[in-house]
Amino acid sequence: MIYLSKFLWKKLVIPLSIAAVVAIFLAYFFPWRGLFINLTVMFIGILLIVCYVDFVLKQHEKSRWSQARALIEKRIYSFATVSSSQFRTAFKISHHVFNEKAMDMENPSSIRKEMIRITQDIILPSADLSVQKLNTEDWKKLISQLRITWESADRLCSVFGNRIEPDKFSLIMEIQDEIWGILSLYSTFPDVIGVPDDELPPKKTGSAIAHKRAMERVISSDIKTILEKTILLLKKLDV
Repeated sequence: MIYLSKFLWKKLVIPLSIAAVVAIFLAYFFPWRGLFINLTVMFIGILLIVCYVDFVLKQHEKSRWSQARALIEKRIYSFATVSSSQFRTAFKISHHVFNEKAMDMENPSSIRKEMIRITQDIILPSADLSVQKLNTEDWKKLISQLRITWESADRLCSVFGNRIEPDKFSLIMEIQDEIWGILSLYSTFPDVIGVPDDELPPKKTGSAIAHKRAMERVISSDIKTILEKTILLLKKLDV
């Protein structure tokens, strides 16, 4: 089946289809039937040529970039895996949660499916409670890893951006933005996030503990968004 881009549909296929219908209509009601029939045939011919040329060019491009595309997909898969695993490690969720029987090391697809299951069924539901349990040392390790993941997303977008499908590209950027939100909040309040409640610096107004809980809710929400986007990204990959 031939799939045309939205641009071609809007700029060529729809206008030419309308022109062909109008030409057929005019040929039925007006005496210059031969002229309008010829116009109809011409418009239909142009449509067929556009579809065929678009199909051939896409197949040619796909063939030329097949090996490179596979390597790019592997890098995106690595990024998505790290985006999830960094929180499994931070939340102290053991690697024993993986179902080894469901994973075939020679079949990347089975590993990807298991990664999706772990992210969706184990890491994601534990986010709220796990964030509250992170201490200052845990946070330092997580922040260090988040910076690495953010830089990895940056490299993917800058180096391979023109070769990554728009939907995958958007997910990578969205994950990166959520990571940046966590990094920014931590950089602004390192004396609050992860600090034990009884060691929090006093606030002039309001409760320091309530302030910390509000930050934890924001961070939990960001983490859950990262994990949800990671699941979507993993599902879109062809590995």
